[in-house]
Amino acid sequence: MTKRSTTTRSVVCIAACATMLAIVCFLSACSTQEQAKNAAPKIGVSFGVGEAARWQNELEYMEERAAELGVGIETRLNKTDEPKTQTEDCKELIDSGIDVLIVTPRNVDDMGEVISYAKEHRVKVVNYARLITNQDLDLFVGYDSGRIGQILGQYLSETVYTGDYLLLQGDPGDFNAALLYEGAMRYIEPLDDINIIADKAVTKWSADEAKQITLDAVTANGNKVDAILAPNDKIAGACRAALDELGLTAPVVITGMDAELDAVRRIAAGTQNVTMYMNLKELANTAVNEAVNLAKDDPVNVNTKFDNGTEGGVDSNLITGKLVTKENIDTILIDSGYYTKEQVYGESPVS
Repeated sequence: MTKRSTTTRSVVCIAACATMLAIVCFLSACSTQEQAKNAAPKIGVSFGVGEAARWQNELEYMEERAAELGVGIETRLNKTDEPKTQTEDCKELIDSGIDVLIVTPRNVDDMGEVISYAKEHRVKVVNYARLITNQDLDLFVGYDSGRIGQILGQYLSETVYTGDYLLLQGDPGDFNAALLYEGAMRYIEPLDDINIIADKAVTKWSADEAKQITLDAVTANGNKVDAILAPNDKIAGACRAALDELGLTAPVVITGMDAELDAVRRIAAGTQNVTMYMNLKELANTAVNEAVNLAKDDPVNVNTKFDNGTEGGVDSNLITGKLVTKENIDTILIDSGYYTKEQVYGESPVS
């Protein structure tokens, strides 16, 4: 055997070994990627919200859905930024090794630090319920606030087309509050025979502030008001309490949103007129479902693009909800199992 032949065989052998090694590495990498794809994701949830009862319910819905899907989940409900800020909560969740962060911001304009930290750690972000502005997000899951505002504004404009209006806008830092107000004003603004006695934002959705605004505005107007645009049920309840404190007995049309039990009982009693019901369990489940899709690099379900101030907007999955009145409480809320008859009618109505 010649030296040249031996050398050739060695080169061929080395090349074959290298090829086999490359194949093994490729298969190993594919296996690792497949294992990662099939591994149970871990989801972190941070709600920086107020006192409305819906938020605790939605966290529980998310936990239940995660258990059904067999995925890990850790939830944080932060109402006051104490003892930790929402930013600290989010960073701790990200540091714990989550794959996706579901976040409802306290301040929609001040989430840059959290979003940047998530990107640095390759954590995807599902923005939930309150739209974060001017940040690139993976998905927004929420409700169509503009359309909901239109529904409430249309109801008011068709029910009270003349008289004194009190307009409450929700928190000035909440983009959804602005969308709801703008939607409502599409129907209220064209009314020629109304007198707007006050048109004010309610900082941090504060029921106490809403009550004081109502007391001041109605008192200054000679204890007269015919319609109140209240952007959620907590504020609607505060407005109702103010009217009761002033001893007003004339009917006042009051809107609301969230279908909280106290509000539904007021509607049954005739002291609030409407609320908006969104299937919050469906919304919460959707957020978890899509978080799992993102974690596994599977397609997400998108029904629109939402303008959050970024180029191209954010992929979104939105719901609209249903208007609840005294006439359809049973059909929408009781027949569906959302509340029982005993819950709505079984005790003295809340005023």
